[in-house]
Amino acid sequence: MRKIDESKLEEALKGVSIPSCPAVLTELLGELRKPQANGKRVAQLISQDVGLAAMVVKSANSPLFGNSRQIGSVADAIKLLGFASVSNLVCEGLLRSAIGTQDASLERFWDSSVHTAAVSAELAARLGGSSRETAYTFGLFRDCGIPLLVQRFPDYKKVLGRANESNDRVFTAIEDEALSTNHAVVGYFLSRSWGLTDTVAQGILCHHEYDLLEDPAGLSIESRTLIAINVLAERIVSHLLRVREDMEWVKASARVAAYFGMSVADLDDLAEDMLYQLDSRRNRDH
Repeated sequence: MRKIDESKLEEALKGVSIPSCPAVLTELLGELRKPQANGKRVAQLISQDVGLAAMVVKSANSPLFGNSRQIGSVADAIKLLGFASVSNLVCEGLLRSAIGTQDASLERFWDSSVHTAAVSAELAARLGGSSRETAYTFGLFRDCGIPLLVQRFPDYKKVLGRANESNDRVFTAIEDEALSTNHAVVGYFLSRSWGLTDTVAQGILCHHEYDLLEDPAGLSIESRTLIAINVLAERIVSHLLRVREDMEWVKASARVAAYFGMSVADLDDLAEDMLYQLDSRRNRDH
């Protein structure tokens, strides 16, 4: 694992407020990390917050999870999906609540994040190198710095637009130039303060540095795999939700393909297969 000088990174936060980790998540992660996690205790912790429990049940019934059986309670969700998947659903709900969705564009952001997390989990199962649950966590948290920067800087959306449209410059370099900080740094500190693993946190910090797929510079194999999976997941979700042209794919696709020992055409075929699968699920559930 590479060493990171957090004191230098903290200077780049530029007054961005990092939401503290909710107590329920701290307790939940503590329970789940026990050798024999108690399902009743996990369900009890989640059910203490009626809104959180309802969100877990609703998310568990999403076609993104591909379940044929209707889930009616937190306990049912745990039985069907397992501790790790339910933990990710809790993280999703708490992250939304902590950051907020007052801005309509942030609602679109969350929709994209949840889809990217679910697609990342499926890609991890197909490509290997990380677990479904870790890939889901990474997909959910990797851009969590964006809404915090929207709240901190009035002109951030303009900066974000320029970064999204660039097909040759590193995304975070454009943010750094304008703001002296970027969403990857902010996301790193949030993921650390919320108790996520070093593998996920360091992957978030570096998720636009595609040269690391070729020259790791001390970054772990799993962190690099999460970065590569995320690029492909974002490509798939951008087509699924019919959003902007994905310039990150333009910049990273050749390196991602080489990392997995595939061709870009192979990745395109995989993306098409997953899009068909996701569309079929959505059509079935409507």
